[in-house]
Amino acid sequence: MLDKNIEYLNKCLLINDILVIGDLHLGYSEKSYRVVYPKLQLEEIINEINEIFNFVEKNNREIKKIILLGDIKHFFKNISEEEWRETLEFVDFLIDKVGKKKIYIIKGNHDVSLNPILKKRDIKSNEFYEFKLKINKKIKKFIFCHGNRLFKQCLDSDYVVFGHLHPAIILEDKYKSEKYKCFMKGKWKRKIVFILPSFSEISKGLNLGRLNSYKNDFSIIPNNNLKNFEIIIYNNQDKKEHNFGKLKKL
Repeated sequence: MLDKNIEYLNKCLLINDILVIGDLHLGYSEKSYRVVYPKLQLEEIINEINEIFNFVEKNNREIKKIILLGDIKHFFKNISEEEWRETLEFVDFLIDKVGKKKIYIIKGNHDVSLNPILKKRDIKSNEFYEFKLKINKKIKKFIFCHGNRLFKQCLDSDYVVFGHLHPAIILEDKYKSEKYKCFMKGKWKRKIVFILPSFSEISKGLNLGRLNSYKNDFSIIPNNNLKNFEIIIYNNQDKKEHNFGKLKKL
């Protein structure tokens, strides 16, 4: 059962009134996918987030803060023309939604050159964010980070939330197989951990069935620990999450 006041919503987490969004990789379509994806991925991302806001508002609730978990842009060093345009357009969209002071941007490993873009809107990125939130009628400490670096603050928290891993799972029968983005939830070092899928649809993500073929330190949690995490797929049509149990049993 999901902790009270923490909800799966599309490819995001909604924690009280905070919308948490995973890796975006804006600009990724510039060289690799322009022919395959003629519609700009930014349009798709904005449309999905608008749908999330509309759904929350219809349920008489409000999103007051937004946290981006890093890898806002795709290219590691140089800033492409498309990255400049898409990142600024996306940030302006978020500002219109919640205001500049309610946007929290975490720097991912792809965001080496992100700050010159954010400076245009007088916004700074950080390595992590720490909030105290009421969950199940108790005040809990949350750390939001990208997931490629472990900070000591993570070890002194009740909840850790990150992206970076791009988790996805392949479900198959004798007729077909299909890859789905998924959330991961588990316990690690006495903390409750949520790992979010990437938000962009350009890449479906890392196949967790091949987790052993990836480096053990790819994320802040070793692969053997990740095998004990639950796999959750959110069905956006019926607005419901489906828990497939622990990864090691799939």
